Amino acid sequence: MRHGSRSCLVLCALLAAALGLGCGGGSAGVGDACSDSGDCASSLQCVRSVCIPRCTRAPDCGDGYACASNGSCVLATGQLGDTCQSEVDCAPGLACLLMDGSGGAAPTAACGAETGGHAANAECAVDDDCRNGTCALGHCIDLCRTTIDCAQGTSCAQIPRVESDGALFAGCLQSHGTVTWSIPIAGPRQSVLLPIPDLARSVAVTFEVEDANQKVGAIKVVPPDHSAAVVDIANVDYYNALVRHRPELGLSTLAMPSSPTTPLQVGAYTMTVSSLRPSIMGDIVGTVTPTVKAVIKVDPSVLLDLHFYFLDLTDHPCAAAFGGALDATSAAVASTFQNDYLGQLRLVLARAGLGIGTITFEDLDNHPESDALDASATAALFALGAHSGGVNVFFVREISPAGLQALGPSPGPAGLAGSRESGIAIGIDTLCYRTWDQLARLTAHELARYMGLYDNVEPDAMMFPTHVDPIADSDTSAANLMFFSELGGEDLSVGQRDVLTRSPVLR
Repeated sequence: MRHGSRSCLVLCALLAAALGLGCGGGSAGVGDACSDSGDCASSLQCVRSVCIPRCTRAPDCGDGYACASNGSCVLATGQLGDTCQSEVDCAPGLACLLMDGSGGAAPTAACGAETGGHAANAECAVDDDCRNGTCALGHCIDLCRTTIDCAQGTSCAQIPRVESDGALFAGCLQSHGTVTWSIPIAGPRQSVLLPIPDLARSVAVTFEVEDANQKVGAIKVVPPDHSAAVVDIANVDYYNALVRHRPELGLSTLAMPSSPTTPLQVGAYTMTVSSLRPSIMGDIVGTVTPTVKAVIKVDPSVLLDLHFYFLDLTDHPCAAAFGGALDATSAAVASTFQNDYLGQLRLVLARAGLGIGTITFEDLDNHPESDALDASATAALFALGAHSGGVNVFFVREISPAGLQALGPSPGPAGLAGSRESGIAIGIDTLCYRTWDQLARLTAHELARYMGLYDNVEPDAMMFPTHVDPIADSDTSAANLMFFSELGGEDLSVGQRDVLTRSPVLR
C-alpha cells in the first residue's frame, strides 16, 4: 500500500508539472487563498492564488486562460503580435483580434490590445465597440477553436465576415433563441451582404421605409454559392421564385427558406435592397432610404407565444355565441375561449409540431376606427402590437369587404413590435355562423402564413386553382391547413411542418 501511494504521488507530480497545477487534496475551499492546487480540496484548483472549481468552459477560468479537457485552467502564452485562433490563446489583458482578408480570403488573427469596448455577446455596430475587436451579426464575438472556448449559452460557430467579403471565421455565437441585428443602408438602393452562420435554421429580413406610399424590399438575392438568384423580381415571377418575396408599401419581409428543397446556405447572400415608387411605367427607384433588420433562429425550439388583443366587442349582434368572451378579462377565464378555441388551436398547432408558449390578454379601448376593420387600413391596428416575440392577434368586430374573416402579412416580421405588419386580425363575427373550433382553424391558418407558409393552392381572379406553394410534398387538397377556403382542413405535409418549425417567430 505504501508503494502504491508513492506511485500515485509520483504520477500526480508529473501531471501537475505538465499542467502547472498542484495535486489537490488540501483543505482550502472555494474562494480560499492558495499557492498551488495542492492547497485546494481535490475537486478544486488554484488559479490566480484562489481556489476555484474545475472549469467546463474557458470563461470559468477568467481572461487569458483556456479550459483543458480535464477541467483545469491553463494560462495562455500568446503575446502582443503573436498569431492566434481563439481568445484563449492570448495572455491576460490581450484579445485575439481579426485582421480582414481581401478578395474573399479568410481573415487571420493576432493577439492585440483590448479596445476597451463591450464584452462578448453585447450589442455592437462596429468592431471598435467590442473589447475583442470583432463585431458580427450585431454582437461582439470572441474567436474560438471549439465550444469549450466559449461562454455558457454560446457555441463555436462558422460566421461570415462581411468585411472579408463573406469569408468564414470561427466565433462564439449565441446558441439558443434568435439573434437580431440591423444592416446599415446608405441610400434608396444598395447591395449588401446578409451573413448566415452555420447555426442558423432560418432567417427573416424586414425592410421598412417611413413613406408608406413607397414600396420597399429586396429586388434580388443571390446565395453564397452564386447559383441562380433565389429572388429576382425583374426576371422571375413571384410564384415561381425559389424564395417568395416582393416589395410592399411601407414594409415587407423576406423569409428563408420557403421550402426544404431550397435550404438556407452558410455564407453571405448578396442582397439588393431598394425603395420603389410606383409609376405608370412600373416601379422605379424610390427616394427614401430603407431600414433593414435581420433575425436568425439558431435552435430547434418550437414554442409560439400568442398575444391576444380585443377591440370593442360590446353590443355585438352575435355576442350570445361568444360564450362570455367579449374582452381580455373574460377571455382569460371563459371556457369557450380557453377550451373550445385555445384547446382546438393547440391541437392544430401540435399537428405541425408546435406548442403554445406564453399567452397574454389585453383590451384596446378607444380605437373605434379599428373595431370594424377595413382590409386597406390594417397598418394602424398592427402598429399597436407591442410584443416583438411571437405573434400579436387582434380580435375585431368584423373585417370589410364582407366575407373576409382574417388577414395578415405573409410572411410577417419576426422580432419587430409596433410596425404596420406586426400582427394578424381575426373577425369575431365569424362566430355568427361558425364555431370556436372553426375559428381556431382559421387562426392557425393565418398564423402559419405569418410564419412563412403560403396557401397550398392560390386561386386566380376567377377562383380557379392556379398557383401551388413551393413545397414539393404538399398537395392541393382542401384537407390541408393552408387551403384558402375557410372550410379547409388541418393537415400539413412533412415539408410544411419543416418550414413552420424553423420560423424565427418561435422561441
